[in-house]
Amino acid sequence: MQEDTLKQFLPATESWFRKTFGEPTKIQREAWPAIADGKHVLVSAPTGTGKTLSAFLVFIDQLGGLAERGELKEELYVIYVSPLKSLAGDIRENLRKPLEGIGAEAHGESKAESRPGNPSIGQIQAAIRTGDTPQKERQRMVKHPPHILIITPESLYLMLTSKSGRQVLKTAKAIILDELHALIDTKRGAHLMLSVARLDKLCGRRLQRIGLSATIEPLELAAAYLSPEPAVICAPSMDKQVDIQVIGTAPAVGRRKDPVWEELGMAVYRQCLSCKSVIAFSEGRRYVEKLAYYVNLLGGDGFARVHHGSLSKEQRDEVERDLREGRLRLLCATSSMELGIDVGDVEQVLQVGCPRTISSTMQRLGRAGHNPGRVSVMYMYPRTAPESVYCGMTAQVARRGGVERANPPRMCLDVLAQHLVSMASGESYSIDDVMDVLERSYPFYQVTRKDVEDVLAMLAGDYEHSREIPVRPRILYDRIHGRVAGDVYSRMLATAAGGTIPDKGMYAAKTEDGVKLGELDEEFVYESRIGDRFMLGSFGWRVVRQDKDSVIVTQAPAEGARLPFWKGETKGRDLRTSLAFGRILGELEKACREGELEKALEKLGLDESASVHASGFITRQIQATEGLPDDRTIVVEHFKDSTGSHQVMVHALFGRRVNGPLSLVLRHMIRNTMGMDVGSVDEEDGFLLYPYGREQLPEGLLFQINPDQVRPVLEAILPDTPLFGMTFRYNAARALMMGMKRNGRQPLWMQRLKSTEMLSSLMDHPHHPLIRETKRECLEHQWDISGVMEILARIRSGFITVREIWLDVPSPMSLPFQWQAEAEEMYEYSPVTPKIRQTVQEDLKKALLKPTAEELSRGWTRKKMPENEEELHSLLMMEGDLEAGELDIPAEWLDTLARQGLACYVEPGIWIAAEHEDEYMRALRQQDEEAGMHIIRRMLYYRGGRTAGDVRERYFLSEKMTEELLDKLCRCKHAVEDQGVYYHEKLYERAREGHIRSLRSHAVTQPASHYAALMASRAVVHSTSEEQLREAMERGCRKPCPVRFWENVYFARRVERYGGSYLDRLLAQGDYFWRMSPEGTLCFCSYEDIDWEADVGAQAAGFEGDVIEGEVIKRDVFKENAFKEDAFKEDEPKVGELKGDELLMYRELKRRGASFLKFLTKIPKEGSAQEVLLSLAEKGLVCADSFVPVRQWQNQDKVRKAAVRQRVNTRVMALSAGRWDIVRPVKKYGPEEWLELFLDENMILCRETFKKSIQAVSDSPYALTGEDGKKWDWSWAQALEILRVWEYTGRIRRGYFVEGMSGAQFVRSEDYDAVTGALREPDDHVVWLNGTDPALVWGKVLEFPEKCGFLAVAGTAVALKAGNLAAVMERQGRVLRIYDVNDMKEVMAEFVRAFKQGAIYPEQKRLVLKEYPAEAAEALQHAGYMREMKDYVVYK
Repeated sequence: MQEDTLKQFLPATESWFRKTFGEPTKIQREAWPAIADGKHVLVSAPTGTGKTLSAFLVFIDQLGGLAERGELKEELYVIYVSPLKSLAGDIRENLRKPLEGIGAEAHGESKAESRPGNPSIGQIQAAIRTGDTPQKERQRMVKHPPHILIITPESLYLMLTSKSGRQVLKTAKAIILDELHALIDTKRGAHLMLSVARLDKLCGRRLQRIGLSATIEPLELAAAYLSPEPAVICAPSMDKQVDIQVIGTAPAVGRRKDPVWEELGMAVYRQCLSCKSVIAFSEGRRYVEKLAYYVNLLGGDGFARVHHGSLSKEQRDEVERDLREGRLRLLCATSSMELGIDVGDVEQVLQVGCPRTISSTMQRLGRAGHNPGRVSVMYMYPRTAPESVYCGMTAQVARRGGVERANPPRMCLDVLAQHLVSMASGESYSIDDVMDVLERSYPFYQVTRKDVEDVLAMLAGDYEHSREIPVRPRILYDRIHGRVAGDVYSRMLATAAGGTIPDKGMYAAKTEDGVKLGELDEEFVYESRIGDRFMLGSFGWRVVRQDKDSVIVTQAPAEGARLPFWKGETKGRDLRTSLAFGRILGELEKACREGELEKALEKLGLDESASVHASGFITRQIQATEGLPDDRTIVVEHFKDSTGSHQVMVHALFGRRVNGPLSLVLRHMIRNTMGMDVGSVDEEDGFLLYPYGREQLPEGLLFQINPDQVRPVLEAILPDTPLFGMTFRYNAARALMMGMKRNGRQPLWMQRLKSTEMLSSLMDHPHHPLIRETKRECLEHQWDISGVMEILARIRSGFITVREIWLDVPSPMSLPFQWQAEAEEMYEYSPVTPKIRQTVQEDLKKALLKPTAEELSRGWTRKKMPENEEELHSLLMMEGDLEAGELDIPAEWLDTLARQGLACYVEPGIWIAAEHEDEYMRALRQQDEEAGMHIIRRMLYYRGGRTAGDVRERYFLSEKMTEELLDKLCRCKHAVEDQGVYYHEKLYERAREGHIRSLRSHAVTQPASHYAALMASRAVVHSTSEEQLREAMERGCRKPCPVRFWENVYFARRVERYGGSYLDRLLAQGDYFWRMSPEGTLCFCSYEDIDWEADVGAQAAGFEGDVIEGEVIKRDVFKENAFKEDAFKEDEPKVGELKGDELLMYRELKRRGASFLKFLTKIPKEGSAQEVLLSLAEKGLVCADSFVPVRQWQNQDKVRKAAVRQRVNTRVMALSAGRWDIVRPVKKYGPEEWLELFLDENMILCRETFKKSIQAVSDSPYALTGEDGKKWDWSWAQALEILRVWEYTGRIRRGYFVEGMSGAQFVRSEDYDAVTGALREPDDHVVWLNGTDPALVWGKVLEFPEKCGFLAVAGTAVALKAGNLAAVMERQGRVLRIYDVNDMKEVMAEFVRAFKQGAIYPEQKRLVLKEYPAEAAEALQHAGYMREMKDYVVYK
């Protein structure tokens, strides 16, 4: 049989094969006859079984036969499609060897027979066409087509798009699709299969299709995917032996940085020492870089290199070549090395961490022992104990050959749209032509004629034009005759934006010489700064500079460099594989109960160390949850997290495609039936539900879901999920609806914004092709809806058991989910509170800024005039109607369109597209309101603002109807009337935004030091001491600060020659009062802010009925319930904790009101009245209309140690310290009030100043609290919602005012001139501020200048000159550092003046300077310091 198989070839071919390989493999013996017969063939076999040659050899032999007979033409015969550019070079090399070998055999035969050499095989030409093919080689290919073309899917599409490419392709007879398993589940595969169907149409024949695939299931589906005609399936059982071992490691002892990865690096390094070439796979580019880093610490730089998709082609080529030629010992790779890239003979394959899929495991396994007959060995290194279990289960399923089932996407309307534009760039076509192509492509054979018409309408702009969105048509669509053509834009778009791989806005990493190293994630770049170091390609790099597209780097030491991160999507397990995992886990539980767990783990391939880790994990889990989840058991675990919140962990081994939608359905059900907001985290092995409040989720949740309601519920909630938005963005880009990238990289945030705006405008059109495709992809491909319904049905039938348990702490399997949930809550959950919504809505109702006449006159501008009749027809479809002479175009074009039935002339003298005739007749003759509104609305958009008279004259409408239509357009907010002129709402809004942008552009960015000078100047107010104190009080009010801060720092700096009597007099006037807290802070409150309604409620706390006889209170007449905690107002929770004298004193003050100390001395029964009042003040329950008690509270320790006379004086002062009263609750400030205060405090509000201010008031009595009693956590993103509305209402101005602070900066409109003026010309005087002063912004809002810095503590004083750091005095005046030597005399003179006036270090009588720069000596003496020994001293 084997002899017969090889006998079908030419003698030279047979001879070469026998000498090189001996006997053919099973797959070759089966495939060759079928391919030789011209049948479609699917070849499926593991890696390393001779698949490539099984496809190629027949065609090489046939071409050799043609050449031998002199019939070989200079044209293309065979197309070989490779999914990777890097594979294409390997394929050509694999072609070169048989071509040269067979040629040599043929030459030898001809010499033996004494006849001229046969050059037939040598005539066969092969070429590569990828994105890296030079232009010169592409041009040569057009003039001299190769016989065999090796190409990528994207390049095949581009050749079909170009005229010259189609000329080359149209002679092809056969096409080979390599690595079919890597394409079948993706839209890239659907894109390729549509290209193949177009090839059939182009060539006028059905090309022979050969599919090469690794192990794939089900084979029948893969064969149907390959060809619409029956295909021969060649998939014999192969004797490919595999050996998968799971090797455990222990965290490195004595090492601290990353013990797990250090030990993994050591284990991988040891494995490499006995091998010449090793590939170590890991999940994720970040982990690959990490592994290479730790291995290179042991083996030296270059011992390990990395290979992943974010490295440049040149970098990947280099490491592939080094590995192939034996110069590289270890290659750390992601899935980029799974496919058949030729890297020579790899001795060992390692896997760090658990692979995501079984098919991926099999592909990686096949890299070792690549040749037929050899054993493929893989060593798995789990990173954690749970991973040890999953590695063992993955290995076991892989040994049994259980790969995931193929799930090809259907319909793919986005891919169809791209090909329709590509087809239009050639000759025009009809819808019938499209249907002929679609029926020969498996992903598209279900697409209907109506689907095609909808996609064409989308590409022609119909959906946008109906809503006055002037999108440029991607195609020229003749709806009357059903024909499609293209223009220059069609060709540019199809060429520049084609393909299916989504653009993720990556930055290119380049050296200073311009050499590209790879790509970096946008978010990682945003978090990096100049000078930062990171790892890429196993080498360290330092950021030199950054532009809009690139990060320029230079090589740097790898030690301490950051690991970059990339955001990527990973394919998860399907339900079939997940259930197989569940069965194994069930077997492990059974083995554990029988005491055979170690043996069971050994059967899975775990060594002793991995087995110890895995058995410990399994045992702990069984002890916690009394069992493991498996294929027939779901474990629902209830526990409380560290904050006391209730969480529910559902252990369900059904894969993420089931668990994700199942968790969403549960969240929806809980919200609808229980009114609770619930978050979720889903993974392959379960999902975690966590309420955002203190509510507790009940048992039996899974039984409350009706399986029949799953699909409709998911369809309804899908648009609210992040998955929908991301999928829509990718689909819109694939459908060419996002336009072309201009000026290089398109930032990811810009893509998101553009797609979000498009999605928002289309949500009212559920039948729009992109909405339909996005829903289909999410529901059918991203999620497994049928799997969810199947699981729920099994739960209801009792086939799957649900066990619910309650634990005090989460089980081992739950911990990773809980950590992920905490991260989700911290970084992603940002609810918009009702208060914010109310504020935003109220502001939106106010009068918005009106655009200027200049902005309104700009209107909509046409960027391009039509260049032919087809483009004129597209313009009519977009803009509606056209008056004669309105555009400078030949009148003959309109006549031509009229003769073709594509345009018509209607009274009152306007031209319209024929497709619009019915609408215009209804509006103009039948007075149809809806049609009339649409026509006028469109006219206002494309012709600009018009008066009612203009509208009447253009359409010959009656005065009454014109007014009614315009009035309704305004009421529906489709139009805006401004001074008798009507504007389209979008244009009016655009003009308003243009006005706002122009206002922003007026702002001139100033250095950071100018803002520091502005803030410092606010600490020095030139007026009387009383006015200075009152202004300082108003600005400092409502912010809790340390008690000593107020008089020693804040008032001392702001009030000239401040004395305590100033503050006592101000408090005695009754406008302000103070409130202390147990944490040692004090907050001043305004009397006007007292919440009297809350205070009235506290009057009924049980104080009536108290009897006073003289000045002694009768304790026995107190009501019994007055001592209970619940008798007191909830706003004062500390009151309920009072006992004894404190309770008596508080109740008496509550009853009697403000009282002097002398009237309260007899209330306490044990201690003194003064001590009791100070204790109550410390708890924030009482205060006095003087600051004397606060000072006494601060000096309690000193008074206790003082002499008798001093203590007597203190008591005398206490008696004259004003009246005491209870502290009353104050009103809570909402977002708007706080933002007003923050603007007043900082003058410029941005992310940094907001963060500083919000932290300062987080414990303020004015701060809102949630229902759970926690302080309200308010984010900058939420504040921005209000600030943006304020900008629109003219309340604030936005600009980039100060360097070094976030771009979104806001100033109150009334402060704009003063702030910009102060920034433009900063105050040049020297100002000394305490290190904790809020007016000092260096180190808090602004980053320290280079080589400058200080500790922001009370013992530090800082000098600013024009905002720049000039000097710092530290350690209570003992240490001086000078930053500006030019102004030393002025700086030190101002310091001495400030010190003697009590503005700096007011408590000190003298300052002793012990450390100072030598050059400062003269300036110190000049300022008034005296030399004493080695020190300088100044006295107050």
